Amino acid sequence: MILYFTADLMSTSRVQGPANAQGIALKVIGSQKGLLESIDEATTALIVDLNPPARDAISTIEQAKAKRPDLRVLVHGPHVQVDLLAQAKQAGADVLTNGQFHQQVGSILAQLAAE
Repeated sequence: MILYFTADLMSTSRVQGPANAQGIALKVIGSQKGLLESIDEATTALIVDLNPPARDAISTIEQAKAKRPDLRVLVHGPHVQVDLLAQAKQAGADVLTNGQFHQQVGSILAQLAAE
């Protein structure tokens, strides 16, 4: 199961569609508490949307990694948010800009599901 932390309905639809088309289990969660409660041994990856209104994204990454240090975390966000992207990388996430993520979302999901 891939967890997707986002509050953006547009991002949700851009990711849920390719996941459904490939038969990939994806659970979209909009709250930090709900996300952290959902991480278990069946969780293969976490995708974090850094777009506004992303709340507590860096803290969420840090707590998710504390709970499951081996969990693959991938974030995507605006290319102009250089500091936020750097903070996410420092917290242990792989970082992509929104453009990179959305252009490759199908192959990214397939790779994350296969790991």
